[in-house]
Amino acid sequence: MGRDRHGFEQVLARGGEALGLACHRRGLVARGRIMMLGALAAFAGLVQVSAVLANDSTASLDAGGLTLTFNPDISMESEDLYLSRDEVRVTYHFHNKADHDIATLVAFPLPVINIGEEGNYDLEGRDPVNVMDFKVTADGKPVEPSVEIKATRFGVDVTDVLKRYDIPLTMLAPGEGAGSALNTRLDDLSQDARQELERYGVIDWNTTFGAAEKPLANTHWDTHITFYWFQTFPAGSTIEVTHRYKPVPRRFFFAKDDLSSPETRKLFCMDQDFIGVAQAALKQAPQDILAGTELKYVLTTAGNWLGPIQKFRLTVEKPSDKALVSLCAKGIKRAGPTTFTLAQDDYVPEGDLNILFVEPMPNL
Repeated sequence: MGRDRHGFEQVLARGGEALGLACHRRGLVARGRIMMLGALAAFAGLVQVSAVLANDSTASLDAGGLTLTFNPDISMESEDLYLSRDEVRVTYHFHNKADHDIATLVAFPLPVINIGEEGNYDLEGRDPVNVMDFKVTADGKPVEPSVEIKATRFGVDVTDVLKRYDIPLTMLAPGEGAGSALNTRLDDLSQDARQELERYGVIDWNTTFGAAEKPLANTHWDTHITFYWFQTFPAGSTIEVTHRYKPVPRRFFFAKDDLSSPETRKLFCMDQDFIGVAQAALKQAPQDILAGTELKYVLTTAGNWLGPIQKFRLTVEKPSDKALVSLCAKGIKRAGPTTFTLAQDDYVPEGDLNILFVEPMPNL
C-alpha cells in the first residue's frame, strides 16, 4: 500500500453502465446530444489513441459541504461524509454551547458553471437551476432553501440581459427536444437582439458551423448558483443537518499514459497494488482503454465553526466490486466489497479529496 492512499486488487470485468459525455457545439452546455463512451472507444481504433484521449472528456464541478457564518459558540461534534460516483451525502452534528439560540445564514454554493468552451459538463436531463439535485434536512425535517442564481461576464452581472431574451442561465431546457429548440431560437434571434447580446459579450455569431454556413450562437458567461437558508441552533443543544446532491464528476478515457503519468499517480496516490491491477485491466481492455471518473470534493472551504471536527468519518463507495478506486486518504480501510471507510477524531482537513474510479468501457 502507498503511505497516503488505498488501492484495490480486483481485475476489472467487462460490463457496466453506459457513461454519457455531453456533446456540445463548441463547448456550449445546451448542445445536449449525448455521445456514448463505447462509441468513442470504437472510434479510437481508427485514430491515434492519445489524440482521442486528449480531447474527449467532460469537466467536473468541484462541490463540497455547507458554509455558515462564523460563531465561536457553535462547534461540530461530528461529520459523516459519503462519496460515490452518483451521490454525495453529508451528515453534520452541530452543538451550540451558548445559553441562547443562535440563528445564522447557512449556504451551499455550487461551483461556478462556465457556459462556454470550457463548460463540457455532463448535465443531461438535470434541472435547469438545481443542477445537482441538492436536498437538505434539519433534525430529519426537510428544509426548503432559497436560491440565488445569476450570470456574469468579466465579473459584470448580465442576468437581466439574458432573461430579457428568455435565455436560461444554465442553458439547460427541460423537456424532450427543448434543448434543440433553444439552440435554434438563439441561432435565429433578430439583429437587434444579437447586437445587445454581443455588446455585453455573452453571445456571438462569429463562426459558421451550421448548415449552409449559417452562423451559430456561441455562449460566453459564468453562472453562479447558491442555495441558502437561516438555521437556528438551539441553546445548549445539538442538531443534525444532512444534505445530499448528485455530483458532476469528470469522465474521461483512462489509458496507459494516465497510469504512467507522475502527476496523475501523485494526485490520486496510486500505489503498486493499484498500478499492477490497472495495468492488467488495460491489457485486457479493447483498444487498451478503460472508463475513468474523477470525483473531487472540496474539504478545505468549510471549517467555519469552533475548533476541529470532533469525530470525522469518510465513506467511499465504488460503483461495483469489479471497479478500481484510488485516493489520498491515510488510514482508509476496506469495510465491504465496494465500501471503504476512514474514522478520525479532532479532524482538521489538510487538503481536498480527489478520487479516481476506473471501470471497463461500457458494452453497447
